[in-house]
Amino acid sequence: MTGERGFTLVETLVAFAILAVVLVALYDAMGTSFRTFHAAAEVNEAVLIAQSQLDRIVALKRLPDETQGKVDGTPFQWRLDIRPQSEAQEKQQANSPLSAVTVRLDVTWPGRARAQSVSLERLLLVPRQPGG
Repeated sequence: MTGERGFTLVETLVAFAILAVVLVALYDAMGTSFRTFHAAAEVNEAVLIAQSQLDRIVALKRLPDETQGKVDGTPFQWRLDIRPQSEAQEKQQANSPLSAVTVRLDVTWPGRARAQSVSLERLLLVPRQPGG
């Protein structure tokens, strides 16, 4: 049967094996890209939450009473750290009705292997506290 054209059974099996290896590699790459996209979306949401909380403080024009909380309906938690300026800077601006403070807002959420977090800092001028 010389002269017949076509693929032998061995050639077909080798082609299917190569196709299977390529498909598994593509499937793994797709899974990795989806996980990376999901992680980036979580970081983006955390940054938006932190910016929103800091903007809320700026709009209040005073330091809030609450320094931590949870964002309803999400796994995100936030914590506010307020640090006054140094004593030397405070003495220089003793006559000012405003005081400069550094506000740091940390947003945390559970990750796949460990907790994830994002931090934003902003320097704010707030009304000086009585006696301070």
